[in-house]
Amino acid sequence: MSSVNPKTKSIRNLIVLLLAVNIIFFSQLAANAYISIRYTLPQIVDASTNIVSGTVTDVNTDRKTANFKVEKNHKGRTEFDIIKIRFDVYKGEADHRGELSRFLKKDEDIIVCYLQEGRRIDALAHTRGKWFQLQLTKDSERGWGRWRFTHFEKYLNRDTVSKRDSTPKLKEELSSIINGDTIKLLHLNNKSYQDENIFISGIYNAANRWIVWDQTTDRNLRGLSNNNILWLGFRAIDDGRYKLNDSQEKRIKDFVKAGGVVIASGQDNDDNRLSKSSWMPVSLKGVESNRRSDFKPTSKAGDLFKTPNRIESGQLSLDDSWKGWNDKFEVLATSNSGKEIMVAKLRHGKGMYLITNLRNDGKENISKNSKMIENLVHYAVKFLVNAK
Repeated sequence: MSSVNPKTKSIRNLIVLLLAVNIIFFSQLAANAYISIRYTLPQIVDASTNIVSGTVTDVNTDRKTANFKVEKNHKGRTEFDIIKIRFDVYKGEADHRGELSRFLKKDEDIIVCYLQEGRRIDALAHTRGKWFQLQLTKDSERGWGRWRFTHFEKYLNRDTVSKRDSTPKLKEELSSIINGDTIKLLHLNNKSYQDENIFISGIYNAANRWIVWDQTTDRNLRGLSNNNILWLGFRAIDDGRYKLNDSQEKRIKDFVKAGGVVIASGQDNDDNRLSKSSWMPVSLKGVESNRRSDFKPTSKAGDLFKTPNRIESGQLSLDDSWKGWNDKFEVLATSNSGKEIMVAKLRHGKGMYLITNLRNDGKENISKNSKMIENLVHYAVKFLVNAK
């Protein structure tokens, strides 16, 4: 994540149409607006200076106030033993005061994630399975007062990457993330094929590990070594023209040798121009292939087509593939009557490659391949966890 000032970090804007834009997470809170951007829990953690948990100790519906007792610092060290809130005033897109008055319950678990910059605090709170916003400004004479409730979150409370029905379980997940138990996935994508981006960015958990997703169109792959998985997107390195130079190829091979995992979607091959495989330490031959959906797992496939999703032949969208493999490759599935690779594994140093011929363009094809994409990430994460 890039820095915006010496005290805070920025997180990447995941709006579908503006995937490359960086924003500051809590800046939306300051505007009293719904957070309409997709945020995973790791991104919320990264944007917060403090994360605390505790218990709702008092709810006064007449005075429209409530108190939360802080019992644990998960990130940072808060100066608040009690977080006192007020919901007697309204400022925002919708009036949720009555809803909060009915919603808050004494003795319930609560989590507060907040960004403190000087005299300003912007916060997200979670209790009884819902996110809502709080804000606070320090008075120069009276100090900190009551935190002001603004509204319940609309998008965070329904998006699968942020919606959590159990606050105690969320507390455990946040602790896991803060302790660094995450897998970082970098997606190199082709600007012409953004549908793959949308689905991969939504895979936030695999093999009981959090996935921290980022994307780039820069084939120099700066910062690659800080990641665990590199996904080479559909036609990201060859869309009718091979796009990698020697330095970029070496960076990918060094990444795998050091313990990283590369997952490759299908690249473009033509009868008179076959894609290069020099980004791998062992060569393969590209092959122009008709669009198809048939494949056959081999005895080495393990649970690749079973976990977390069961996938049968005929359910995928496949295209140009690879052939000419040697015994250094473990072929996990073939297509076209065994003539072409559907998925192959190549170990290199401490890491591995997973080569596929998935046609990940367009919503229809992505929909067909979505379960396979998730299975591949699960397979890669399981490899990384077992390698430790």
